[in-house]
Amino acid sequence: MVTRGELLALVDGAPGRLRTLQAALTTWTHRGRVAEVHRRTDMPVPGQGDDLAGELAADLDDGNSPGGPGLAAVSDEDPQAESVATSYVVVAPPDRWRLVGRGYLAVSDGRRNWVGTSTLVTERDSTRASISDAGQIGSCLYPGPMLRNLTFTMPAAADIEGRPCWFVTGVPRTAGRKAPPRGAAGWRSHRDLVGIDHALWFDATTGIILRHEGSIDGEPASSTSLTDLVFDGTIDSAEFRPPPGAVVRSRHELLRDHLSSLGVDPDTVDLDDPVQVREALRQGG
Repeated sequence: MVTRGELLALVDGAPGRLRTLQAALTTWTHRGRVAEVHRRTDMPVPGQGDDLAGELAADLDDGNSPGGPGLAAVSDEDPQAESVATSYVVVAPPDRWRLVGRGYLAVSDGRRNWVGTSTLVTERDSTRASISDAGQIGSCLYPGPMLRNLTFTMPAAADIEGRPCWFVTGVPRTAGRKAPPRGAAGWRSHRDLVGIDHALWFDATTGIILRHEGSIDGEPASSTSLTDLVFDGTIDSAEFRPPPGAVVRSRHELLRDHLSSLGVDPDTVDLDDPVQVREALRQGG
């Protein structure tokens, strides 16, 4: 048995000496409950806005990625809708990773980040290459900030696919108050791993999250799980590059094409100014 302090030390050091991880990443969300979590915590909702417009403008605005095959966009439509997504994940800490989902690809070589499909990807600069830009998998591999933002129970021994784990439940220290500002420790984790009440299973060796369940008012809101686990396997460096033959575009090219399709002259917009980009996208939309 470990103490809270010992678990916190383990999780703060995650992913420890992990060299590589291959896994299936499965996420589930309940649209209305996720929206209510964000409403109560006064936290921006991933994907909310103008679809591609919202994604592009928010991406430039605060450096957050689309989140890959993670949280579904939350809107006022069909609040009872549920979303399930599964992707194949390959990670070589600290910052090389690849996520492949249905019609979706995100990959980083630690210096650059490419997002798109098997045939067309958009390249982002080095500021977007961090594992923290990879959505749920980043929060699972580096969960220290999240655990530090929770008041959690004594760890209990558990098991996931033969991996010894430590299980805790907890609530945010900020519950009932305004959420931490963007950039504060744990903000990203709480955005990706959504809930007011949390249940977490931490790998006993590496400290990473193997499963998370978030709930609100006793009802499940989201879950994230890593299965089909392969620790420290051999991975070819080509895994962390765009698919062979894929067309690679810059973000400026993507923005210019999208603005043109909306009838907006991209030469009239400073593509490095998120305020101008957001306004142009909204006007065009």
